[in-house]
Amino acid sequence: MSLIVLTGTTGYIGQNLTKFYNAKSKKNKSISLRFQNWYKMMPQETETIIHLAAINQNTQDSAFDEEYFRVNTELTSKLFRYFLSSNAKTFIFLSTTELVDKQIVQITEASNVNPLNPFLQSKLDAEQFIQKQNLPEGKRAIILRVAPLYGRETKSVLHNTFIYCKKFPWFYGALDTKQSFCNIDNLTEIIYQITENSLVSSGVYNVADDEPIGSIEFVNWIANVLEKKASIYKLPKGVLNLIAKMGNIFNWDFNSKKLYEKSHSRVVNCAKLKNELQITKMPFDTEYNVIKTIEYYNSIKI
Repeated sequence: MSLIVLTGTTGYIGQNLTKFYNAKSKKNKSISLRFQNWYKMMPQETETIIHLAAINQNTQDSAFDEEYFRVNTELTSKLFRYFLSSNAKTFIFLSTTELVDKQIVQITEASNVNPLNPFLQSKLDAEQFIQKQNLPEGKRAIILRVAPLYGRETKSVLHNTFIYCKKFPWFYGALDTKQSFCNIDNLTEIIYQITENSLVSSGVYNVADDEPIGSIEFVNWIANVLEKKASIYKLPKGVLNLIAKMGNIFNWDFNSKKLYEKSHSRVVNCAKLKNELQITKMPFDTEYNVIKTIEYYNSIKI
């Protein structure tokens, strides 16, 4: 039986992927890159390396800047060099769709990237290092750009909207935007399908749920779970702009940056991935998983 080696299994994706492979009775092993001689722990029979270990974005602490490049870029390059010289056939690296320029609404793998902070730059540098290497025959390197994650046992980006809607009316009814997200179950299933399908070729692939989530749609789903009527108001965009400008001056949570985020859609296209896997849709339904996630948010103490 082929062996799958995973790094970063203490993280959210790693924990879920390990449980997934164990449930499938797929032989897997966790390797920590924190040890100086980590390469000596690599089993000879390794077939696939799934690299999840990373320092995630911490916008509150600039002290992380050097660590992003040390871990996210340099360790990735060292692990990939090991892969090139090993017997392993597949290397999977997890990146993010957040690399794509914020002005772009329809995101494909060919979309222009614009890393706005050291975290994103470190991810892009790792991607570019992998893509520049010459792969020996029989090896493949797959980069998965994952849309913002959500699911059980994590609060995710959607959690902020849930918290807001529990306390206040939704004043942004005039800004009915759509955002792509990726449920953890879709991600783990897709990674599994890639490891099982040797015909998936090297390259960059977007991973997201089939359907983007509409902001008004999401507010209504929250109201249904909370068993109350959704309070949605279409505050004129001019009024929102004025409040946002005041927020810039008085350092409010709502400012021009927040307004921009709420007024722009980001839809991730996964056609390339589906074509490679020869599937027409992602494994799990968006609405079902979002509602289950809202129910989870409602069950935990806030």
